[in-house]
Amino acid sequence: MFQPNQIGKLFKLTGRDIHSRPSYAPPIDCPFAPVSLAVSTEKTNVRADSSASRGSADELIAKSKILIVPRIRPDFEDRFEHLGIHYRVVAIHPRYTVTGGLDHFEVDLEVQPQ
Repeated sequence: MFQPNQIGKLFKLTGRDIHSRPSYAPPIDCPFAPVSLAVSTEKTNVRADSSASRGSADELIAKSKILIVPRIRPDFEDRFEHLGIHYRVVAIHPRYTVTGGLDHFEVDLEVQPQ
C-alpha cells in the first residue's frame, strides 16, 4: 500500500502564450513519495570544435521518480515543484493494486529551466 510522506506543488499546464512559453494554473498541493530525486551537474560541450578549446558548461541533470496519490492526475508537461526545484513531467505510469484498483501514479521528472 502506497503512503505519501512529502507535499509538493503541482502546476497544471493550461496552454502557451504568443511566444510559446507554457502557462500554468495556480498550484495545488500534491502528496507524494519520492523514489529518486537526485539532482547533479554535468559538464557539457558548448562548441562543436571543443576538442581543442575544451569549452564546456555546467548543465543541471535530474532523473527523478515520484509516486503520486491517485486523486491527483498528472499530465505530460505539467510542472512539479519541491524544495525550490522545478521539474517537468515526462512520463506517467498508473500502478494498480492486486484487486485491480488504481493505487498510485509513478511519475518520471526532469529538471525544468528556471
